[in-house]
Amino acid sequence: MYGPGIDNYDMALRKTTRITESASLEFRFETFNTFNHAQFDGAASVDGNRDDATFGQILKSQAGRVSQVAIKFLF
Repeated sequence: MYGPGIDNYDMALRKTTRITESASLEFRFETFNTFNHAQFDGAASVDGNRDDATFGQILKSQAGRVSQVAIKFLF
């Protein structure tokens, strides 16, 4: 069985603020799978065994949207 292709977009926003001449602070916000499209685990993600009660159902997929925030002090 074939499913939809992988449609995965990652994004990052970054802002660097200078505190002194040699020190600065960097703020980052990142998202992975930004638009939260379903990512199925290949052929094993759908039950293709006609004798199972779960025939044709999706059994597993990748994680949905993931976000992270980071602060870095540079000196």
